[in-house]
Amino acid sequence: MPDLKLFHFDIPTWGNYGDKALFPVVRDTFRVLGSGGSATSGQSGSGLGRSGAEVDFTSAAALRREVDMALVQRINSGADAVVIGGGGLFLQDTNPNRLSGWQWKISAEALAAVEVPLIIYALGDNRFPGQPEFDELMCSHVGQLLDQSVFFGLRNTGSMRTMSQFLGEDGTDDRQLPNQLLAAGQASESRVGPISPSDAIRFQPCPTTIAGLLYEPLIGRRPDPRQKVLAIQMLVHPRQQAAGYDAEVIHRATIDAARMLVARGWTILSVPFHPDDAEVSRQLVAEVPEVKEVSLHGSDVGFFAGFDLFASIPYVLGGRGHAQMIPFGIGSIPISLDLHAKLGYFAEDIGHPEFVVPVGPEGMASESATPEVGGAGCIGADASGPGAGDVAQRTHALAERIVDTIEQAYAQGNALQDDLMSTRQDFHDITRNNHAVIHDLLRPGTSSVATGTDAGQSAGPERLRTSADIRAEEFHLAAVAEAEEFSAAQTRELTRVRREHKKKLEDAATHSKVLETERENLRTKLKHQETQLERQSAELEARTTELAAQTAERDRHAEDVVGVRKQLHESEAQLRSVNDRTATAEAKVLFEKTVHGLTWRARRIKRAFKR
Repeated sequence: MPDLKLFHFDIPTWGNYGDKALFPVVRDTFRVLGSGGSATSGQSGSGLGRSGAEVDFTSAAALRREVDMALVQRINSGADAVVIGGGGLFLQDTNPNRLSGWQWKISAEALAAVEVPLIIYALGDNRFPGQPEFDELMCSHVGQLLDQSVFFGLRNTGSMRTMSQFLGEDGTDDRQLPNQLLAAGQASESRVGPISPSDAIRFQPCPTTIAGLLYEPLIGRRPDPRQKVLAIQMLVHPRQQAAGYDAEVIHRATIDAARMLVARGWTILSVPFHPDDAEVSRQLVAEVPEVKEVSLHGSDVGFFAGFDLFASIPYVLGGRGHAQMIPFGIGSIPISLDLHAKLGYFAEDIGHPEFVVPVGPEGMASESATPEVGGAGCIGADASGPGAGDVAQRTHALAERIVDTIEQAYAQGNALQDDLMSTRQDFHDITRNNHAVIHDLLRPGTSSVATGTDAGQSAGPERLRTSADIRAEEFHLAAVAEAEEFSAAQTRELTRVRREHKKKLEDAATHSKVLETERENLRTKLKHQETQLERQSAELEARTTELAAQTAERDRHAEDVVGVRKQLHESEAQLRSVNDRTATAEAKVLFEKTVHGLTWRARRIKRAFKR
């Protein structure tokens, strides 16, 4: 029976090789190191080895699935502790949820209901460049997690600083911290860098960085740094592009660098870790035919495949965290492009920040000010296009910088590898000591934590994981990943259908709003028209009334005219009558006057004759 029975929250997957390799190695680290060598229960021939009391896992669950109360009850009844990690789980836009605010999808209520101790193991701040600060929900949830944990270990000292500040453990950003590590109550001198001022947050390297010391098939194997062999994993993620990283320049500079290295006698392998890396890998293989591809993602690739591969590759150029850590763990020399803060954190922790090639917007912008350079290796944009010269010169400058960094590492090959192997042993000893602390906290009085300069050193040969153990873990992982991927595919399909349905509902709602708006517009228009019609009707009515009045007035005038005309006719008749009478009278008078005149003249004539 195991001395400690653990439950593991992990990410079963075959899509991302880093995650695929990480979680089995977490479990195997606990199995190999046990209680950190501090207990004495391991007996010869018992199968427990001499690393201390046996530790094993009763079960595991996908941390990105919601943790319900039924699972919490099973954990409380069947496990001595819960292991969460490792990995860059402190990230808000992967598995976004409003239960925790980060990748582990557990509500504060469900977390509070977990009665067994929590072991936070080799987690990291995985925030991408340009992303906002973590929100209050995550702060509260991770603070609760810290309170409930017996061990809170982060995988690099950079994450220790940022998470300490985030959780309010660090009083000032510019405080000078001691250049030492806190490992199981012991401060040992190390080049690994500053630690959190709070003892609650400890340095726990990613267990992939010590994999070469955990697996029997890797013991005694280390790549030959005299060989010019380089593996390349490369991708500028859309998140990094959103922060201003120039994917075109970086990808094409990587291809240029590969071509230049091939011309100098290097053997180049393209090793995509994730389906997203595939396009850059295809371009690399297509444009530099000497490059061969060895894919590390997919259902047909076991978790151990990458360790076995890198054990024969002395130099690795990568842009992912585990493209640094996994090669480092088996003796390769990691060289990185500075695409994420975690890459710089790790390089600092292993004492070689010079092997991180700057590619951020600030560093790349400075290349634009340098005189334009040419060369057959440059595969920039079409020279006739706008800004093509700038793209070409930045591409060429970055390609030369990559090549120079790789050649610099090669020039120091043997010494550099020995130095890194020594750091790997330091990481192993820190991890062993942490396991002793964990065991002592979970089983008080059954072990004594080592202190002093020999603290954490191996108490004897450990029971390393064998090829049979690896095959068993790969079978388990394949079965779980198969089920998880199938379930995830169903979830994605359901999410897609829900998204489409939601979009249809939103479209229908939008269309309904448009129709409602149009109806309101029509109502307004109709009301306006009705108002206009009422006004026009009123005007028409007024005009009709006015017209009626005018018509009545006209009729009255017409009647008056008729009367006047009648009077005129009567007057004319009267006038004619008068005229007729007047003419007769005048004629009579004239006749009488004439008669009188004639009579008078006749008389005169008569008198005249009488004389």
